Amino acid sequence: MQILDIQSIVGWEQARKTAKIKAKPMISLLTDRDVMTKFLLDTLEGREPIGPNAVFCIGQAGDAWQQMPSKLLKGYNVVNIDDKGWMECEPKPEDVREYFQVTTDFLKNNTDFRDGTGFIHGQWGETVGNEPNLQRFEAGDFIVRSRVDHSDNWIVRRKIFLNTYTFL
Repeated sequence: MQILDIQSIVGWEQARKTAKIKAKPMISLLTDRDVMTKFLLDTLEGREPIGPNAVFCIGQAGDAWQQMPSKLLKGYNVVNIDDKGWMECEPKPEDVREYFQVTTDFLKNNTDFRDGTGFIHGQWGETVGNEPNLQRFEAGDFIVRSRVDHSDNWIVRRKIFLNTYTFL
């Protein structure tokens, strides 16, 4: 298992998320907080324990993830709530994020990642061995992070990034 230190990456660029998402508080999906953390959420980046105070999000590609309500509201405006209680959330135009594409050339130049895969530490993620909050990446994926809080980073699969973000 190889973990990429993203703090050492140079050449970050900027993008804006443009696609809407759906969101719903976890507590409305699983009502018993005591057992909620026993379940794993299967995201594109790995399996992670469910956060009882988190919001469950679904993207345009049907991809699922979780985040805290305060983070959701920093980046999105709730524009509608459907009859099943799902919030339709539109990205705020001023919420610009930094990104770095993990290219094959980048990985080839780093002997630890020559197989084209690895992990980064995120605020959410799976536990592998003794390492919590790991998110899987492969060549072509994008690492996205907050411009303000560089510990707030995550992996976005190439196809999803290209269909839901706009390069600035």
